[in-house]
Amino acid sequence: MSEENKENIVEAAPSDGSSKNAKRGILEALILFIKGIVVGVANIIPGVSGGTIAVVTGIFDPLIEAINTLFKKFKKNIKFILPVGLGLVAGVVAFSKLIGLSLEKFPLQTGLFFAGLVIGSVPLILKKAGAGENFKYKYLLPFAICALAVVALAVYQTYFSPETVSAAGELPKLSFGMILKLFFGGMLSAGAMVVPGVSGSLVMMLIGIYDDVLAMISGLVSFSDMHKVFAAALCAIPLALGIIAGIFTIAKIISFLFKKFRTGTYYGILGLLCGSVLALLISFRQYNIAFNVPGILIAVLTLGAGIAIAFFSSRLEKEGR
Repeated sequence: MSEENKENIVEAAPSDGSSKNAKRGILEALILFIKGIVVGVANIIPGVSGGTIAVVTGIFDPLIEAINTLFKKFKKNIKFILPVGLGLVAGVVAFSKLIGLSLEKFPLQTGLFFAGLVIGSVPLILKKAGAGENFKYKYLLPFAICALAVVALAVYQTYFSPETVSAAGELPKLSFGMILKLFFGGMLSAGAMVVPGVSGSLVMMLIGIYDDVLAMISGLVSFSDMHKVFAAALCAIPLALGIIAGIFTIAKIISFLFKKFRTGTYYGILGLLCGSVLALLISFRQYNIAFNVPGILIAVLTLGAGIAIAFFSSRLEKEGR
């Protein structure tokens, strides 16, 4: 073999290796994007925990690590966060209209499906809390506080808040109070999204910004009306800033709580879940529900389906550990 051919082979080898690495990188990014879509779909459904789905798909631990060490290993972390984040946004946008329509047309059936999802996730949180193994009466305190807080918030939103259910597709009117509400609502929701067992969208619903967020998402994809797109983008700015702030602050706080007060924190989460079921029932007053036998039977079926889906997801998480 001539020296020229040898040089050609040597020069070609790195190129082939780079090509394989590039293809592997694209495939890994695509997989992360798909997993992000699944987590995004979970986050848009009140009662479904995006954190739990993140654990099931195997991205929870690396995602938390990437967030906490973002600037220390920026290049590596951004390669992970970017496809997951884009997938999450894609999942939210793709399913937001469907969820909004379901709540508008079938509030009882949809609401009980959400309640079933919450109930079905309770065994997972009980297991995480170590119920029956290291139970102490003091753990009932965070349980009661969190449950009562959620119920009180639902009662206030349903009976005393002037802003209850937004008209379908109507963007919120920006005022100083609304900007603060969207910012802190986004912050709390983002923090909830990273906790397995807690639904960020349910937090949005309880705070009273869920319908506003659906309207924003709908407006952002209304490309035939660019005025509406810009108006929705303007409304989304304080929410987005709140979500970013929540990801970088509340996630760290929750991580600290899990390290220092793991069992008590899980009992607090359990209180949030149990309170959420009551809160969803209370919130039905905001909707015009026509009770009839077929509707009630379908609602019972959706409740059972929600319980089964959440319980099955919990089993998947357990097996994936």
